[in-house]
Amino acid sequence: MSLALAHKRRTLAMGVTAAAAALSGAAMAYTPADALSSPANARKHLMLQEAALDQDLERISAINGMAGRQALKRDELLPKYQEYVQRYCESGLNFPNRVAVQVMVWLFDTAQFDDALELADFLMEQGQEMPERFKRRDIQTFVADAVCEWAFVEYTAQRSPEPYLSDLLQRVDGEWELTEQIPSKYHKLIGMRAMEAEQWDTALKHLERSSELYAKAGNETRIAKCRKAIAKQPPAVTGAE
Repeated sequence: MSLALAHKRRTLAMGVTAAAAALSGAAMAYTPADALSSPANARKHLMLQEAALDQDLERISAINGMAGRQALKRDELLPKYQEYVQRYCESGLNFPNRVAVQVMVWLFDTAQFDDALELADFLMEQGQEMPERFKRRDIQTFVADAVCEWAFVEYTAQRSPEPYLSDLLQRVDGEWELTEQIPSKYHKLIGMRAMEAEQWDTALKHLERSSELYAKAGNETRIAKCRKAIAKQPPAVTGAE
């Protein structure tokens, strides 16, 4: 074998070995241990996660029944992505993360509110936004709407929406910038539940605040009933003379 041919074969062999090493190194960048070890690795890993997420969103869309969709989110998809999201939260990195936001949405969809609210707080601190398919891009609006809609469903089913309904009240009516209809709904439902418990003063306070926030809230009859009930109450005893 000529020296030139031997050199050529050695060069080719070295090239294959180098390429294999490069591919091995690239694969290692996506392992759970070091996928978020640097901003560059994190961006690469996010692309892989987003590609998988898009496929899973298509799977959800292909299911007609709500129960089937919820089961897929709760039993398969949340366990699939939550480890990544937890590592992202602990990494100290901050970049637009559609996967983390989608996990938050699924947590609310499946009524896992403790985890959902904790993740939502983290994402709001980072300035994350909702996916483009949502009309309002701020997370505050999504969270407030999701909990309120769930609370009315629970109320209609004669189940308690607490503590989440009252726990969020201060945030939806004070801390967060929301359309007036949203905090109005919170006050309305709290007032309705207080009426059922014959806590007339509490009910009146929340129903009046609901109407103050949104004049078309439809509280007129309930407010009149509260005032009538309060008027019939005996005067409070102030103490012995």
